[in-house]
This record gives sequence, structure tokens and C-alpha cells, in this order.
Amino acid sequence: MTATLLLTRPEAQSRAFAEKLGTGAPVVIAPVMEIVGTGVQPDLSTYHGVILTSANALRFLPGLHGVRAWCVGEHTAGAARAQGAQVMRVADDAEDLLAGFNGSGPLLHLRGEHARGNVAQRLTSAGIVTHEAVIYRQVPRELTDEARRLIEGEGKVILPLFSPRSAVLLAKQVMRIGSGLEVIAISPAVAEAWCAETGSEAIEVCERPTGAEMRARTVARLRD
Repeated sequence: MTATLLLTRPEAQSRAFAEKLGTGAPVVIAPVMEIVGTGVQPDLSTYHGVILTSANALRFLPGLHGVRAWCVGEHTAGAARAQGAQVMRVADDAEDLLAGFNGSGPLLHLRGEHARGNVAQRLTSAGIVTHEAVIYRQVPRELTDEARRLIEGEGKVILPLFSPRSAVLLAKQVMRIGSGLEVIAISPAVAEAWCAETGSEAIEVCERPTGAEMRARTVARLRD
């Protein structure tokens, strides 16, 4: 049975993920959120560097030439370098970033309206003064009828999930989980969010929360 890949990240991120897979499998893109700028343009000159936990923040910055950046994920780091940033560290996730943090304050966490980890608060508590600026919002979008049919149907559907928020937004818009749905969660937090909302049993979870592992697991499922 040919599997369909269902991607619910914002449009640009979903297309980039699908292109990197190169499997030729049918792909349906149905974002459950849209990234919208808040209009905030922080003055970075007063900070020793920035913290970037998502590449989404970089869409709303004029540039980071010469700015030191601590990043979560290779994709975020690559986007920061493209804007001229000096990437100091690339962490797997927020917890990895905070463990043994090697920067000095003041720092600025550039983030979305919904963020996990309390990065600025925890760094400040550890003696590294860190402020935060919300420069984008994650606006919910209604799930398409096509995506809903795929999730609720019996055909084989591969569904990678990248954040607890997207997992919850998606789960709240479906009536049932079809027998052919195979979910891959990038982290235990994402898996917990999905299972709590849907009543699903244990699902596949990445050992490391990286795009590379998500791609590898997705390709393996598509080829099963």
C-alpha cells in the first residue's frame, strides 16, 4: 500500500522537509498554524548575543551580521549564519542548550508567542542575565478536509509531528484516529501531547530531537 505523507508544519517548513526526503511519495501539506510577525524590532546592540530556539525568528529580523548566536537545531543555525551571525553553539533542544551554557549576559532570546523551556528565566536564575522578545506569533489554522480524511481514514498515512503545540492543535480538529495513521514525534514532549489529546497508545519517538533523525524515520516508514 502506498503511504501518504501528511505535513502540518507551516507551509515553507513543510515544503522544505518534503523536498529533503526525496522519496517521491504523495505529500499533503495542511498547516495547523501560520507564523506571523509581531512587528517588534529589538535593539541588539545592547546585548552580548542572541538565543534562537527556532528559525522562525529569523524571518522577522533585518540581519544578524557579527551577532553571536546560540541556536537550537542545525536548520536554525544555518539560517542564522546566512544572516551573518557568529554561531557559538548548536544544541539539540532547549534543555540541551541550557545544559552547561557557555555564554555571558546580557543575552536576548528571540522567540515566538508560544515557547517552551523558560529559557530566559532559567538562564537569568543561573546568573546569565537574559531578556526575551516575542517577534512572531503562531496563529492557529483550520485543518483542511483532505487532511482530516487522511487522519480519520484507513489508508496508510505518515504524520511527523514537530511541536507539542502543533500536536494539540491538530488533535483537537479530528473526530477519530484511523487505523492507518503512523505518527512520528520529534520528542517525548510531542508524543505526550498527542497521546493525551487523542488517547493514542505509545507512538514512535526520535532518540534525538533533530531534523535529520525525523527525516530518516519518515523515509523508513514511507518505504515499509
